[in-house]
Amino acid sequence: MLIAIVPLVLQVFFSSQQLLIPYFWLIYGLSALLNLSVYLVSYWGMLTSDKATVKTFLGGTSIKFLLWMIIVFIYLFNITVDGTKFITNFFYLYLLHSVFEILCLLRNLRNQNLK
Repeated sequence: MLIAIVPLVLQVFFSSQQLLIPYFWLIYGLSALLNLSVYLVSYWGMLTSDKATVKTFLGGTSIKFLLWMIIVFIYLFNITVDGTKFITNFFYLYLLHSVFEILCLLRNLRNQNLK
């Protein structure tokens, strides 16, 4: 939800400039769903065994990246949008959700090492 604050402020206060791409909130929802699923798979791998942690995280991240490529292809094939605006919006979502996912996983790994 913290990631949604900046786009919401941009949409409310700067709506005349159209800083967000069309269907931004749909892509935001897809991003949240993809990252939540990768996080849950990685967390499950962490609970399963120490050796499975890296495999599940890298596998989940690879699948997330491939799914994102498919989503971007479908989006750009169907909707005409300014390239700079799209790249800015996409990387905002992708990088911040990925940072959030990695921080949560690192926090869980630290908690396991303390036990």
